[in-house]
Amino acid sequence: MDRTVPHLCQVLIPNRDEVHARLRARGIGVGVHYPPSHLQPAFAQWRRDLPATEQASHEILTLPLHQHLTEADIDQVVTALGQALTEARTTLHTGQSQQ
Repeated sequence: MDRTVPHLCQVLIPNRDEVHARLRARGIGVGVHYPPSHLQPAFAQWRRDLPATEQASHEILTLPLHQHLTEADIDQVVTALGQALTEARTTLHTGQSQQ
């Protein structure tokens, strides 16, 4: 039986920084998570170009996810995310701009 408990809810968003700012302005506790390991100073001697990893690192947005979220909290996050995506004219995952 799998007893893991997810502690991060991450989505890929092409205009991540704009969506992040819009969600923060609405009081949603979103975050921009860790940079890729190969870009960390501790791994400098092994550094090489990993373009797909680096691209994904610029698109990952961490949404609130914890055991104290209520249904109302979840609705608030989802609604705010939808509004921010619409305002930023972007979509999740596909990277396609809405025209």
